[in-house]
Amino acid sequence: MESVLYRKSAENAETEALHASSVSDEPTAGLYAAVHKTGPLSPALFYPVVTVQEMVTWTHWLPTAMVFDRAQLQSSLEVLSTLKRLQAPPEVVHEFQWAWKLDLFEEYEVRTPVRRDPRDPLLLGRMGEQWYRMALWGESLLPLERITALVEQSLAIRTRAARGHLWCTAGGTLLGCAVGVWLGHVTPESQPVATSLLFTGLGFFLTWFPTFMYTPENRQHDFLDRYRC
Repeated sequence: MESVLYRKSAENAETEALHASSVSDEPTAGLYAAVHKTGPLSPALFYPVVTVQEMVTWTHWLPTAMVFDRAQLQSSLEVLSTLKRLQAPPEVVHEFQWAWKLDLFEEYEVRTPVRRDPRDPLLLGRMGEQWYRMALWGESLLPLERITALVEQSLAIRTRAARGHLWCTAGGTLLGCAVGVWLGHVTPESQPVATSLLFTGLGFFLTWFPTFMYTPENRQHDFLDRYRC
């Protein structure tokens, strides 16, 4: 199984020392002492910031979010259990444990697809209002640029489908209204108003119901599912 770890190389001597200490299990106490000495560490020293546009991409590509608030967790076991269930490689588990021990994030989030098996999960960390990309793993990893392009295509498909469904529903409603008015006037002893309302409602339902069963969001995810395999 492939995995991508997004931790940056240290940018100065101080963070290099912290980073080197974190690689092995032996100097954990010394690492904590260094953190207390230098003050809280910024996650931006180690992980790339997730921009607003990138977060939109991940939200559509991996719509299901499992959020873990560190303040509400007594230990890291719940997150580790989720990572194990999602078949996270050892290096991803180690990456999470490394960040957890340094108390880098207030919240962790694992994102997966919504309709298929949880393939290609993404691990994010949040500090304040900012998200950071920690690790991605799976069987069919794609570059972020490719994922972004696919999401943009899927949003265009979703927009076209929504517009098409709107026109179809409007056309069916008007057609039903026209048929109702015509039958109301040609049928003896009929009530034109009631007949036109009945066929207007029938026309609306017959054209709206397929949209309800197969929404623009369904079309979008059907498109994306082709590339998640």
